[in-house]
Amino acid sequence: MPHFSSQNLADILARTTACGHYWLAYSGGLDSSVLFHALSELQSRRVLSFSAVHVHHGLNISADDWVNHCQQQCEKNNIPYKVFNVDASPVKGESPEARARQLRYESLSSVMQSGDVLLTAHHQDDQAETLLLQLMRGSGVPGLSAMPFEADFAGGKLLRPLLEYSRADLEEYAKKYQLDWVEDDSNHNRDYDRNYTRHEIMPALISRWPGVVSNLNRTAGHMADAAILLDQLAMQDLEQCEQIKSDSLNINKLNSLGETRQRNVLRYWLKSRGLNTPSQSQLEHVFKDVLSSRADAVACVKWPGVEVRKYRDQLFSLAALSDHDACHHISWNLSDPLHIKGVGTLQVKEAEGKGLNASFQGQALDIRFRQGGETIRPANRGHRHDLKKLFQEAGVPPWERDRTPMLYQGDEVLAIAGLCVCESYQAEKGQPGLILEWNSDFS
Repeated sequence: MPHFSSQNLADILARTTACGHYWLAYSGGLDSSVLFHALSELQSRRVLSFSAVHVHHGLNISADDWVNHCQQQCEKNNIPYKVFNVDASPVKGESPEARARQLRYESLSSVMQSGDVLLTAHHQDDQAETLLLQLMRGSGVPGLSAMPFEADFAGGKLLRPLLEYSRADLEEYAKKYQLDWVEDDSNHNRDYDRNYTRHEIMPALISRWPGVVSNLNRTAGHMADAAILLDQLAMQDLEQCEQIKSDSLNINKLNSLGETRQRNVLRYWLKSRGLNTPSQSQLEHVFKDVLSSRADAVACVKWPGVEVRKYRDQLFSLAALSDHDACHHISWNLSDPLHIKGVGTLQVKEAEGKGLNASFQGQALDIRFRQGGETIRPANRGHRHDLKKLFQEAGVPPWERDRTPMLYQGDEVLAIAGLCVCESYQAEKGQPGLILEWNSDFS
């Protein structure tokens, strides 16, 4: 591996498809100062342009000095610069490291435009430490992939161009160019897991196995390859199991897979839907309490932000249902979209000869929810039906029924969102009609 240089950096960045503006996560420490200097060299040669972003966590008495240092370096090199002040005070149940990291990346994401690139100064030693920490947490293959060189981030890309280099390589570069940087004394606090790993575990490993840092990085690369293969297998299995119309999985087809592939596809499915993936224990509850429940059971397993439910032979995943007052009446004249917390957004779309008669638009109507015992005469059905039976016929899951909006005029039901229009109030052929569209909060 050649010594790190600005030209090496240019070659690394040229290997990516990233094409937007570059943003550097600039803490002022050794690692980001090396990356800052190399980027400044490239900017002076008009190879690229970049801006620096510093996040002030307010956790260290020297934090204001770090802000001043970064600002001075940016002004000296004519680099655009942003500072974010965040309150990273510990939250009960969350580690200080996790809290600071979350707020840092939220701030960094806010500067990104579509196609932009965020650069961070993580290097080989960081990668080795991350892999060890993930091992201590019992992480699976995705976690053991540690930090990827390139990842999607806030509508653009996150790149870690220094992953090929060690901390010693960066120290050599800093010495060569006589760089100034700030020292965070909290980096020596062994109470933090990463610092304990860096100062206690890694030196012992290196003394026994001198090549351990590069070996751990190679292992992370193998795990990243394995994670890609697992995702590809999950995509194939998901294609076989997914019920596209209802965004659910067919339980019979899911059960035809071996348990290992079931776990793999379930994790992938939840991740692809933007939901928090489960722990091993939570996933076992999905198998025991949901997939293995009797055929007529309406089973549910929950973890923070997520509910996995069974209805008939389908498995559903949804964001945790928020509080909803089913007894509340909401006035609506069909003109503007109506958002109802815990239910979703209602709006109407014009359609000739379909849906509700357009004469109702602008009138004082109500949105109500099922209380039990309601009946309606759906268009083209000939007589009145119990709403409960209509829900069952349509395969509406039980947890959606009390949240399905019903349009009323006085005490007369006109339409049920996503289900039917009362025959007496439907648009006739050639008449202007209104389709009641409902985008639920939990679909």
